[in-house]
Amino acid sequence: MDCRSAHDAISDRLDGRLDDGRLDDHALDAHLGSCAACRAYAADAAALHRQVRLRIAEPVPDLTAAILTAIGRDSDHARTGSLRLGLAAVGVVQLVVALPALLLGEDAGLPAHTARHLGSFAVALAIGFLFAAWRPDRIGGVLPLTAVLVGCLLIGSAFDVAQGRTAALTELGAHATEIVGLGLLWVLARAVRGPDGNRTGRLATGPTIS
Repeated sequence: MDCRSAHDAISDRLDGRLDDGRLDDHALDAHLGSCAACRAYAADAAALHRQVRLRIAEPVPDLTAAILTAIGRDSDHARTGSLRLGLAAVGVVQLVVALPALLLGEDAGLPAHTARHLGSFAVALAIGFLFAAWRPDRIGGVLPLTAVLVGCLLIGSAFDVAQGRTAALTELGAHATEIVGLGLLWVLARAVRGPDGNRTGRLATGPTIS
């Protein structure tokens, strides 16, 4: 083997293309044992090869915080979407229950005029639920009024139950949609605003419920 062939064999060995046990491999070792110049060439080539393969990695920005934040936003988006769907469903049920009283004047045997007044409040509450589900960024205007209305209903029901005019379970069933709707409003308001009371921007705009 001459020096030129040895240089090619050295490159092949560094690239893993010179298998042990082959004639060229043994011939290369024999040549290196007798040629100082090729030994120096082999040492330099090995050093250069190692330097190229083990070069320092280029700096990469740490994206951990951004990725975790994005994952959290996706999770919050799914949660608020579920809350909006639930609130919309409660609003539809409330509307269906209230329409007979408003349109027909029928509500637990009450006079038609009184039933229509009560039906008007119930329909308004249903519209409030639906509007908050559609535009959660405006929930701050719906929640206080709903809380007062439902609170007054519960206080009135407590008096009626205490005086034996009705049963507690009957009153809870009659006002289930109002109570559930108020709870969903409160949870959705916290999801949109955040636990510190600041707007988070999640679903702050846009009419979709998904």
